[in-house]
Amino acid sequence: MLKLLLGRAGSGKTETLLRTMAERGPERPQLLIVPEQHSHDMERRLCEVGGSRVSQYAEVLSFTRLANRVFSVCGGLAEPALDPGGRLLLMCAALKGVADRLKVYGRPSRRPEFLSGLIATVDELKTCAVTPEHLWTAGEEAGGAEGDKLLDLSLIYGAYEALTARQGADPRDRLTRLAAVLERCAWAGGRELYVDGFTDFTPQERQVLRPLLRQAGCVTVALTCDHLEEDEGGAGVFSPARRTAGQLLRLAKEVGVPWQSQVLPVRLDGKVKPLVYLEEQLFASRPAPYAGAAEEAVVRFTANTPYSEVEWTAAEILRLVREEGYRFRDLSVCARSMEGFDALVETVFARYGVPVFLSRMSDILQKPVMALLTAALDTAAGGYRYDDIFRYLKTGLTEVAPEDVDLLENYVLKWNLEGSAWTGPRDWTNHPKGYGLPFSEGDRALLERLNALRRQIAAPLEELRRNRSKTGRGQAIALYRFLETIGLPARLEERTGALRDRGEAALAEEYGQLWDILCTALEQCAQILGETPMELDEFARLFSLVLSQYDVGSIPVSLDRVNAGEMPRLAHKHCKVLFLLGADDGAIPQAAPSPGLLNDDDRTLLASYGLELAPRLAEKLDREMTIVYETCALPSQRLYVSWSAAGAEGEEHRPAFLFHQLGTLFPQGRQVREQALDGSFRLSAPRPALELAGRSPAARRALEALPDCRSLVARMERAARLERGSLTRPVVERLYGKRVPMSASRMDKYKSCHFSYFMQYGLKAEPRRAAGFQAPEYGTFVHFVLEHVLRQAKERGGVRQLEPGQLRALTRQAVERYVDEELGGLEKETPRFQYLFRRLLSSVCAVVENVAEELSASEFQPISFELGFGRGGELPPVELTVDGVTVSISGFVDRVDGWVHDGRLYLRVVDYKTGRKSFDLTDIWNGMGLQMLLYLFTLEEAGKALYGAEIVPAGVLYLPARDAVVAGSRSMTEAERRKKADAELRRRGLVLDEPEVLAAMERTDGEGMRFLPVRLNRAGAVTGEALVSAERLGKLAKHTGRILREIGTELAAGNIAADPFWRGPEHNACQWCAYAAACHFEEGKGGDRKRWLPAVKGEAFWEAVAQEQG
Repeated sequence: MLKLLLGRAGSGKTETLLRTMAERGPERPQLLIVPEQHSHDMERRLCEVGGSRVSQYAEVLSFTRLANRVFSVCGGLAEPALDPGGRLLLMCAALKGVADRLKVYGRPSRRPEFLSGLIATVDELKTCAVTPEHLWTAGEEAGGAEGDKLLDLSLIYGAYEALTARQGADPRDRLTRLAAVLERCAWAGGRELYVDGFTDFTPQERQVLRPLLRQAGCVTVALTCDHLEEDEGGAGVFSPARRTAGQLLRLAKEVGVPWQSQVLPVRLDGKVKPLVYLEEQLFASRPAPYAGAAEEAVVRFTANTPYSEVEWTAAEILRLVREEGYRFRDLSVCARSMEGFDALVETVFARYGVPVFLSRMSDILQKPVMALLTAALDTAAGGYRYDDIFRYLKTGLTEVAPEDVDLLENYVLKWNLEGSAWTGPRDWTNHPKGYGLPFSEGDRALLERLNALRRQIAAPLEELRRNRSKTGRGQAIALYRFLETIGLPARLEERTGALRDRGEAALAEEYGQLWDILCTALEQCAQILGETPMELDEFARLFSLVLSQYDVGSIPVSLDRVNAGEMPRLAHKHCKVLFLLGADDGAIPQAAPSPGLLNDDDRTLLASYGLELAPRLAEKLDREMTIVYETCALPSQRLYVSWSAAGAEGEEHRPAFLFHQLGTLFPQGRQVREQALDGSFRLSAPRPALELAGRSPAARRALEALPDCRSLVARMERAARLERGSLTRPVVERLYGKRVPMSASRMDKYKSCHFSYFMQYGLKAEPRRAAGFQAPEYGTFVHFVLEHVLRQAKERGGVRQLEPGQLRALTRQAVERYVDEELGGLEKETPRFQYLFRRLLSSVCAVVENVAEELSASEFQPISFELGFGRGGELPPVELTVDGVTVSISGFVDRVDGWVHDGRLYLRVVDYKTGRKSFDLTDIWNGMGLQMLLYLFTLEEAGKALYGAEIVPAGVLYLPARDAVVAGSRSMTEAERRKKADAELRRRGLVLDEPEVLAAMERTDGEGMRFLPVRLNRAGAVTGEALVSAERLGKLAKHTGRILREIGTELAAGNIAADPFWRGPEHNACQWCAYAAACHFEEGKGGDRKRWLPAVKGEAFWEAVAQEQG
């Protein structure tokens, strides 16, 4: 007999079934069939109803476990079966076997990723009892593109079935085999069967129910609907269950058994009235607002983000447990899809101290063991890409120490090393810090260490890559040999033992599971793929796909914990309080298409041939409404529904229809908006409360009263009081030495921000930067070429004596010399680097020509190149001792030009600037950009011994050593273009305001100044802010001395304050600072402050200099 037990959600259908089983059990065996995910929970409930002896005559099974039970009695249990990885590999073999006969899927069949779609399609076909023959017949009759698609699928499906007949049974055929066994073996005779938890049955499940209906004394099926007659036009919340009832009634008629139905009335006991009303009215045709009080029964929450949505949920759970006497197990948390919430729930609930069990499987490919394997395959097959090789090394399961991985990563990122750079016979020879730098012993030792590591890492990977057996079996064997070579089995055993010793048995067990899965997958690859030709890249993609088919599950570690999962998985698991997360219109209703290669048009076509497949989109939407209804009917005391106004990526959300419907039904219900809260809900647990304690005295006092938190609050308060402070004298001497070396860049860095200087030159923290021709490298290149060209010109009598062709030849020779000496040739560089370098040649040639034109029009000629100050230089360093600390400034002057007049040598120092920064009086006043001035004044004092003549400072010039990019129209004349270029390349700096000196620096021929930072007025007089008298130069020398003493004093005092200079949002020390992540600048805290530098120009600058000297 078929008995249909009908009733709305919460009417007691499950309890009725369980009581009936307990009462009738002693007379005959009782069997309850439920969905797989509900079997454990239903067993517990059965024991609660029937007592401990109920297991003697009643049991709970899923369809899959029912198959095992029947096979154990009637035969078939020992038949070998494929696991998920084996199924995918067998599908791969089947696909290769028919690939040349496919019309639609010929090209996609070459991609391993296509296999996932095929597996999903075959799953759907098997579940719906559709055979390859059915598909072939439908394809032939349909014809056209639709027919060709079905014929292709029939070929692949048929080939797969033929292989499973030889290799092992497909688990998806288990229910089909069960139906066949039940037809010949009357296993269910004398039993009473009950079916609960299903809204619909697949054709495969209905095949099993057919013999059960014939054999069992009674089959009782519980369905969630109020009556059998369809009165909602087939699109109501109960329509899916009514369609299922109709199918069962037809089935009963076919097998010739009687049927009856019973409708259970709505139960009002055990559930608060507002939630009873919610179940009745949620999908009513004309819902009316609830008249009673429902403030706490139905709560709606609008969060700002998904993270704060989960935070508020955790805080509310704690409040319910602490203040209202709930247990954690009384509460459930669900979402339509947990994909965006599972990690959040796991993280946030742990922070709030809420125990939770997430009914999900973790991503196996993210586990270190599998990540190592897939990364190694991707590295060997993909040309040693950066992401692949370091994903492999950072698993912590290789022989390479973490500090060595860091050193390797720095070098590989610096030089963009991939492919043959890892595997070739040539050692790495580039400087670890970039282009154009001299090698120290430490640099050479580091290179030797890096090359040893490279060889150690690449050797086993190359053995894997060069495997000669290009078959599925050969690649699997080579991969296992690779694992043995790198010592993975022994390392896993060692790690598992260490985890057990630390009491982490669950994690140790997981490592064991992963190794078993890995070995099983390799064995199946070797067995199933066999001699199938396969290159390493194809095997790598396929093996990753195979591994992804397996799951590593977790078990609850406590009985008193919040249960969390997706809405369908929590169906029929009643609770006192339910939190429904993510109720936005993108998640509810969920209308994603079914997985696989069949679309709704294909399903409609197959339905016309009598082949029933998975529900189409319209039917899915009906099923979605049922899921929403059943979920909202689960709680007996409270329902919380929440959504976030913005997604995890900041995208805008809108609330789902359910959120609005609840507002209509319960206008007096509590609605909470995060925007209206002050964040106090985060005070419900110590860890998040600690974050607020600094801003909330009440939170701090409350935490201090908790013994476990008192020490944490004290530490937090100490940390809050900590400032950067300053370095002690011993630390200063340890970091910098008693003689602190300074250069132009170091001086600028120190006066720009003391903390940035401390990070770079005290701690020597270096940001990762790829080697390339950015500003520093281009500057080195230009300096090299200009020095060598002008030296050669000087030896030939000066640039005036050179023909244009000779100048270009000298430039080309200098470039070639730089490429050979500094870069080691361009052959080993990437094509992109070679292209960019060739583009730079035009810039360098333009700069050389501009400098040659300037010197041809000047009496000042180069007398020194790269003039050194300091150790190994022609002149001593500029030194000043303050408070026991000596500041020693060394460096190089790019060029010194001289002009002899009246027995005295007039000098100007020239600095090549490849960036856009130029001479700036505001910088000079604040202690930046002083290098050239310091060197000029040092030459004035010490230059006589070097040059044999009395020295007169004639100025400093900053030469823009860059090609002028002139924007203009195509109609612009050459004269106009040159005028614009001259403006871009005009020198900056200071020059001595003496007519004979200015005339010597640049002959004007009445056309105005091209190169100097001055101009001729209409009267022919030279004017401009760059003009400076000898007296003012003398005062400027004293100003630079004051800045040096200031630097010495601050260094001796250990000043490391974060005090960046600030001239605006687009001009400040923080704009391009590499140490922002370590700085955490906070204006007004301790010594953290922005040093605003007002602009100081022209006469105002000289007045300030005069005033500081009294």
